[in-house]
Amino acid sequence: MTEDASGLTIVETGRIVRVTLDRPERLNVLDDELRRAFADLLHELEDRPEVSVLVLTGAGRAFSAGADFRRTAYPPIDGDWVQRRHATGSWQRLLAQLDRIPQATVAALHGHVVGGGALLASAFDIRLAADDTLLRIPELAIGIPLTWAGIPLLVREVGLPTARDWIMTCRAVDAVELHRSGFASRLVPAAELDAALDRCVEELLAVPPGPLAMTRAMTAAIGRAHPAMLAGWGDADHQHWSFTEDEYRDAARAYARRLRRD
Repeated sequence: MTEDASGLTIVETGRIVRVTLDRPERLNVLDDELRRAFADLLHELEDRPEVSVLVLTGAGRAFSAGADFRRTAYPPIDGDWVQRRHATGSWQRLLAQLDRIPQATVAALHGHVVGGGALLASAFDIRLAADDTLLRIPELAIGIPLTWAGIPLLVREVGLPTARDWIMTCRAVDAVELHRSGFASRLVPAAELDAALDRCVEELLAVPPGPLAMTRAMTAAIGRAHPAMLAGWGDADHQHWSFTEDEYRDAARAYARRLRRD
């Protein structure tokens, strides 16, 4: 299967499905069209245990600049309260979907890894980082709390003190710190990222498929049972409420002006 759909390029080779965030001219921003294409793929993979590994990369000079501010990362929100609440939780459900598939998952990070892009990477089993990787979680600077179950995800992956630091300061986190914190399993020179990714996938495929799938299911279940993961249930409500506030709109405009200056 090879297709180009909604900002994703999907290529299947043997027991591997490789997904590329493929909007390099816009630093691979995330929107609802891309989310729906990704969700459809994950739904398919849930019933395809013969596929052993899912790989995620970003085309061009960044992994992902996060949610698309020029359009929207969410579907058009019409209808009553329950419909609007459901729509606002769409990306959180995608990250939960990643936990349910039987495949081992590997993300290769480089360049900017921002906001929702960082949370998408957080939901993968193994993360490789090029030495030019720079992660930033700017939601508080934009005037909204971090949602998409992002706080519990980061607490699960790097611990509460580190997650608190990254989220509350909105500062840039370099590749060395990502590796030291455990967020990046492996750190390699940017020129060697593709080779390191291929090597990691080969190591996973060298394991018999049955034990690999069972261990992936076990570690995913342990991850879902982490106490922090209980905290994400209200994120859709927090996010939708934030969008109604003047403080959010003012902060978002100020953040966009800073980006244009930079």
